[in-house]
Amino acid sequence: MLEKTLIRWLVCLIAVAFLTGCPKPATERGQKPAAHTTGPAAGAAAPSTAEPAAPSTTEQAAQPGEAQPAAQSQQPASSEEAPKPEAQEAAPAPTQQEAMPAPETTPPAAESQPAQPVAPQESAEKPKEEASSTPAEKPAASPPAEAQSAAPQGTPYEVKVPLGLPPLPIPEDNPMTVEKIELGKMLYFDKRVSADGSVSCATCHDPNMAWAEHTPTSKGIHGQVGTRNAPTVINAAYATSQFWDGRAKTLEEQALGPVANPTEMGHTIEGMVQSLDGIPQYKELFQKVFGTGVTPENFAKAIAAFERTVLSGNSPYDRYRAGDQNALTEAQKRGLKVFEESGCADCHTPPLFSSYEFYNAGVGMNKEKPDEGRKAVTGKDEDFGKFRVPSLREVANTAPYFHDGSAATLEEAVAVMAAGGIDNPHRSQEFDTVREAKITPEQQKDLVEFLKALSGEYPKIEPPQLP
Repeated sequence: MLEKTLIRWLVCLIAVAFLTGCPKPATERGQKPAAHTTGPAAGAAAPSTAEPAAPSTTEQAAQPGEAQPAAQSQQPASSEEAPKPEAQEAAPAPTQQEAMPAPETTPPAAESQPAQPVAPQESAEKPKEEASSTPAEKPAASPPAEAQSAAPQGTPYEVKVPLGLPPLPIPEDNPMTVEKIELGKMLYFDKRVSADGSVSCATCHDPNMAWAEHTPTSKGIHGQVGTRNAPTVINAAYATSQFWDGRAKTLEEQALGPVANPTEMGHTIEGMVQSLDGIPQYKELFQKVFGTGVTPENFAKAIAAFERTVLSGNSPYDRYRAGDQNALTEAQKRGLKVFEESGCADCHTPPLFSSYEFYNAGVGMNKEKPDEGRKAVTGKDEDFGKFRVPSLREVANTAPYFHDGSAATLEEAVAVMAAGGIDNPHRSQEFDTVREAKITPEQQKDLVEFLKALSGEYPKIEPPQLP
C-alpha cells in the first residue's frame, strides 16, 4: 500500500511539474526551461518585435538639430542599459504565474527594449560600440536631409520673351522664381544699399526713362558726378559682358559693382549686407528665397533675376520681320536697307542690335585725359579707348548717347557713326566699311527713322513698398 501511495504522489508531482513548467527546479539545475522559448523573455529577444523598435529608437536619437550626446544619456533603457548582460540574465527570473499574462504586455516591452543578443558575452561589447557609433553616423546623413528640407521653395517664373528676341539665357545657379524676382525688385529700388541712403539702382536706371537716365553722366552720393553715361537695363540679360568696358561678365557680378564704387553708392559690400541684415523683413525674405541670411552673392542674384525680366521686343521692326509689311514706314524701310548695306549691322547685329564687342570710335579721344575704356580692364594698349557696342533697341528713348553722353540727340549720334567715327591713333578699322559707304544726309535721316522702329514694348513699373 505504501508503495502504491508513493507512486500516486510521484505521478501527481510529475503531472503538476508538466502542467506548471516548474521553473524553480529548472533554474536550480542551471538550465533554461523550454517553456521560455514562447514566454516573455523570448518576446523581448524575438526579431519580429524587437528589431522594429531598435531602428525607431536610433532614428529619434539622430534627429537633426538635437545634441547627440544628450540624446544618448536620456535613453538608457534602449541604447545603453538594455543590452547589458545583467538585464538579460534577470529576464527569466519571474515565476510562471507572473509570466503568463506577458503576451498582452509584450509590445510595450519590445518598444522599451532593443533586440537582445543571443550570447551574453557578445552583448557586453557590441551594444556599447553601436550605442557610440550609430548616433555619430546618423548625423552625418542628417545634415543633407535637413538642408534639403530647409531649401528655398520658390514658385517657378517663366519669362515671356517678346516677339523678335531669342530665348533668354538663365544661369543654372540662379533660376527664376516669383519670390526672388520680387525681392530683387525691392532691392533695385531701395536707396539703403548706398552709404548715405540717397542712391538706388533705379536712380540711374529709371524705368520711366527707358531704364536709363537722361543726363550725360550719373550722379552718386554727396552729389558726386561720374564720368560715364548710364546704359539701359533693357535686354541687358543678353549681354555677354556688362558696363561700357566689360569689366563684369554677368548681371550678378554687375549688381555689386556700383555698391562699392566710391562715386556711385559709396558703400562697402560688408556694410551693405549688415544694413540689410538689420531689417527683419529682408532677413525673412532672404531666408525664404535662398535659405540663408543676407549675403553678397544672394543680393546680386536677386537683383539680376529681376533685371532679366526687363525686356523689349515686339517693335515695328519685329512685326515687319514677322511678315507685317505695313509695320514700317517707307522712310524706315529705306533706313533699314542703309543699315544693312553700309556696315552698321556688322557691329549692331540683329536681333539684339549689338555684337557686344569692343571698338574705338574716337568718342572722347580729344580730351586732355581720355577714358582708357577697355584697356583699364585688360591692360592692353590696343584696347585703349575701346567701348562695348551698345544695343540699339529703345535707342530713341535713351538719350544722350555714347559712353560719355556727349551726343545729346539721336541725329548727332548717327552723324558721328555714319562718318565712320572720329579719327584718332586707336580708331578701330571696322569703321572703315561705314566710312567707305559715304552715307548721305538724307540717308542719315532715314537711319534715324529706322532706329525709332526699334522701340517696342518694355515693362514700366512703379517702386514697390519697401520693408
